[in-house]
This record gives sequence, C-alpha cells and structure tokens, in this order.
Amino acid sequence: MKMKKKNKGGLLFLMSVVFGGFLGGFVGMFKAATESHEIILDVKVLIPWISAICLLIGFISLLLTFNFLKKSRKFHSLYQEEMDDDLNETYYVQMYRNLEFGTIAFNIASVAILLALFISVSEEIVLNRSNLTLSLSFLALVLVFNAQNYLYKTISIVRQFGLVFFSTPKDVLDYINSYDEGERQANLEQSFRILFQLNQYVLPGLYIFLFIISFLTGEIQLLAFLLVGAIHIYINVMQLPMVKRYFK
Repeated sequence: MKMKKKNKGGLLFLMSVVFGGFLGGFVGMFKAATESHEIILDVKVLIPWISAICLLIGFISLLLTFNFLKKSRKFHSLYQEEMDDDLNETYYVQMYRNLEFGTIAFNIASVAILLALFISVSEEIVLNRSNLTLSLSFLALVLVFNAQNYLYKTISIVRQFGLVFFSTPKDVLDYINSYDEGERQANLEQSFRILFQLNQYVLPGLYIFLFIISFLTGEIQLLAFLLVGAIHIYINVMQLPMVKRYFK
C-alpha cells in the first residue's frame, strides 16, 4: 500500500514537471508570436466583457436560488401533510437538498454580482468609461438582498432556525450545530476537502496563472500576488486558534 502511494506521488510529480515544461514552452512561443506581430495584450479591453459575464452568472444564479428555495418550501409543505413513510422520506430529502442547492446558488450569485459591481465601478472611475453593467449591477445587488431575505425565511421554515441578516461566525456555528450528526460530519469532511484543495492546488495554481499574465503583459501583477499570498497565509494562520483551544 505504501509503495503504491509512493508510486502515485512520484507519477503526479512527474506529470506536474512535464505539464509545467509544456506550459512554459507554449507561453514562451505565444509571447514571441505576439511580439513578432506587434500585438499588445491589453487587459483593459476585456474589462467590460468580464463584468458582463459576472453579471450574467449572477442573474442566472439568482433565478436558480429562488427556484430551489421555492421547491424546498413546497416539499416542506408536502412533508408536513404526508402520512406515508416512503413518501415522507422522499419529501424530507428533497426539502433539504433543494435548500442546500439554493444556499449554494445564492452564495455564487452574491460573489458574481459583487465582482461585477466593483469591476464596473472601477471602470467608471479609473478608465472614465460609462457602461450599462454598472446600473444593472446595482439592480442585481437589490435582488441579492431580497434573495437573502427569502433564503433566511426558508431556513426558518425548513430548519426551524432563525438567522439574522448580518450573521456573525457564532451565529453560523450555532446554525451548523443544529444539523443532525450525519449532516455535520458531511459538512466537516467537505470543509476539510475545500481547505486542502485551496491550500495545495487552487492558490498555487493562481501563482502560476499570475506569473503567466505578468509574462504576457510585461507587467508584474504585484498586488494580485500579494493578495493571493495573504489569503494563503491567512487560511494557515487561522488554524492556530483550533490548536490553542484543543491542545491546551
């Protein structure tokens, strides 16, 4: 078993080296081609498209949020009325399943719309370019607050737990503790996977991506590097309170 793990780790390392070599070669050839044809990679041209795509993702996610939460409420009503055990189990699963899908869709919508809003505001102030995305982003932000209100009311109906509009970490922790043991365990395992993937794959991948962008544009993305590094350090430093709390 240990030999298999070592072989697997060695294979992943070798694949990473080969992939890095191919990627470096491709980036080098691409930059040489753009320079030979005097093509300048101007990121400013992409800004309106990026904000528009974020806004579109936000609106789609909001529609999904309301759809999932509406289904969760419907299955909750059916669950309360149904006497058949098999159907009751089906309604129970669908009730919580749609609630969680709605929560995920809401979180994605919030991130996408805030990103669209800040990119649009930056475009307006820094580049002095007006665009429709800015107005639509403010409209979408109002819809986000309505969606959050609808989400919290759905949580109150389905889980019998009242979350305040601006919840603190303690509020959310109390909410998680209201789950049954199996659901808490599933959340714990998934949280560990997310943290591990962020630490080992996502953030290191962002370093490589920012290096490529710096190489292609000829400008060091210093602020982006510092932000990614700060997040990387933060998620590791925040393990200290757990160590102090449980290993006194």
